[in-house]
Amino acid sequence: MSDTKFNLGIQDVAVYIPSTRIDNLAQGSQYETDSDFVLEKIGVRELPRLGEDETVTMACKQAFARLLEKTALDPNEIECIVVCTQTPDMGGIPHTSALVHAAISAPEASACFDIGLGCSGYVYCLQVVTSFMQMHGMRKGLLFTCDPYSRILDANDKNTSLLFGDAATVTLISDAPKFVSKSVKFATRGSAAEALTKKSGNLYMNGRAVFNFALTDVPKQISELIDASGMSKEQIDLFLLHQGSKFMLENTIKRIDGIADRAPVDLELTGNTVSSSIPVLLEKHLGKDGLNTILMSGFGVGLSWASAIYTKPE
Repeated sequence: MSDTKFNLGIQDVAVYIPSTRIDNLAQGSQYETDSDFVLEKIGVRELPRLGEDETVTMACKQAFARLLEKTALDPNEIECIVVCTQTPDMGGIPHTSALVHAAISAPEASACFDIGLGCSGYVYCLQVVTSFMQMHGMRKGLLFTCDPYSRILDANDKNTSLLFGDAATVTLISDAPKFVSKSVKFATRGSAAEALTKKSGNLYMNGRAVFNFALTDVPKQISELIDASGMSKEQIDLFLLHQGSKFMLENTIKRIDGIADRAPVDLELTGNTVSSSIPVLLEKHLGKDGLNTILMSGFGVGLSWASAIYTKPE
């Protein structure tokens, strides 16, 4: 344990979106689903898919290569690697973070572990990794997200097959942060876990239950978080909500008055990428002028939800 105190937070984010894509309108027609439903309710025109031989580890390596293009990170400085996934390579043995460690040639003196969270995973993992690093005096860590739900979709289930896309992201957590955590709230409703789970090896989703959960519990948590932080909604520059589906997201945003112009709905070319959806959005906005305060909220599998406010370091 280290007594050294220094700011740790988000320094940069890099994203890998596979080049293989599914035309969601064409896919929708196979289910006798019209284009209005695909574009206005689900909100997804194209779905990226990992290649047949492409692994979670390979996707994370691609994201890492993009991070090296954006930053002056020396790979020899990496002290911690965490992979957030519910669809690990090789059934989770060995842990995917160990495979990523080898793939990016990270130092042997690196802590590596996986976290099995879904749509709330990015918000949770930022807190876990930052706290772990702070406790042990680490200054450079990598948080990867990759959940190719395409591997567990039931081809006969239009509710999930038309919704989920594949992506990988990596967040550099360091002692030279652009944003640091100010306030956070967590919640879990394990008694409702059956709303989003695996059955007979395939993903199962009770869309109505998930929709009601998002519209009721997520706005409540966000409002409580803002109140607890001592801030107002007007002081939040950007609201990054998990990109579940267009219809669900737009209605969730409506429940939080006055934020629609600061809460992007942007899943047309990615779909719901599970734990990657928030960092995919964050990467697009991170370097914009005038961005001082970000609220992130992830919600889904568990049922699990978490919201956090990040600000520029003082």
